[in-house]
Amino acid sequence: MLYLIEKDSIKYTLKNLLGEGVTCKCYLGQKISPDNTQELFAIKIFEQKYFKYYNNEVNYLLKLSENENIIKLYNYGQGFITPFINNNITENENLSLNIDIPRKEQIYFEVIEYAPNGELKDYILGPSTRLPEKISAKIFSKIVKTIQYIHANNIAHCDIKPENILLDKNYSPKLSDFGFSQSFKGDEGDYMLYKFSGTDIYCAPETRKAYITGFNGVKHDIFSLGVLLFVITIGSFPFDRASYSDEKYRFIVKKNYGRFWEYFDFMDISEEFKDLINKLICVTPSQRLCLNEILEHPWVRKYTGKNYENEINSKNESYVYEMDKDVINEFKSRKV
Repeated sequence: MLYLIEKDSIKYTLKNLLGEGVTCKCYLGQKISPDNTQELFAIKIFEQKYFKYYNNEVNYLLKLSENENIIKLYNYGQGFITPFINNNITENENLSLNIDIPRKEQIYFEVIEYAPNGELKDYILGPSTRLPEKISAKIFSKIVKTIQYIHANNIAHCDIKPENILLDKNYSPKLSDFGFSQSFKGDEGDYMLYKFSGTDIYCAPETRKAYITGFNGVKHDIFSLGVLLFVITIGSFPFDRASYSDEKYRFIVKKNYGRFWEYFDFMDISEEFKDLINKLICVTPSQRLCLNEILEHPWVRKYTGKNYENEINSKNESYVYEMDKDVINEFKSRKV
């Protein structure tokens, strides 16, 4: 049996489960329209207890709608889910939803852009599938530019990770999942934030006591970018958590980076890459590179060949990227 989302006179069918997180489930969906449009969407469903995360994400997606590298929001609201029988749908498709929702249950939903090539996470499942540094640098630089855009709009994402970076039909990265995001005041996020939700392995050490000492949302995002870069390039996590109790991160705290990298000396890793990572995941927020400095770092410049020094970071600026052919070919070769 398929299920149907209804809002006013608009209806969407849910096809199959794409993924699920702490606050919502995401399904492949299709709008029911008189002209029989076949366009596919991703439809996120939030139970009422997670309303604040739904509301948070909707507000930020609306504010950031001009940027082509942020997932698009097409519809949202409060609606109902009901069983939907369609005799034109095959039995296998009718059984594929794997959803357990009572009849006529009221929910909050978002209809967002469907990224057919899935999550970045799906392409970097282990050391054997880590991205070559050249490919990693090119896609990372585009992610950094997108984060630069949201920071220019005084928003910290707070949950940067490969699961929240989707790949469109051209394998261009699309930033998604703004449920944990927060607004900040002042340049470079110098206004402290005191509430935090995020994914532990990507959390900066200062967020452990956010409710007491606060944290800088911009500097936290930069730390998360460092962990993200490490994961997609090395194919594993740099540590279990960013705290002094962690054996590996303890060497970062002590600035004994040479000892830290000994854990990964069986891999072929460039010195420029190590230097960039060291400057992103360091324990002191003020010592982390800013986003412009990341884009000007020798490792990024080496593989992208771009100079961002004179670019203007306008709040209304939208960056549209065409992925390089070598990046597209790399992802196609490991299509999941």
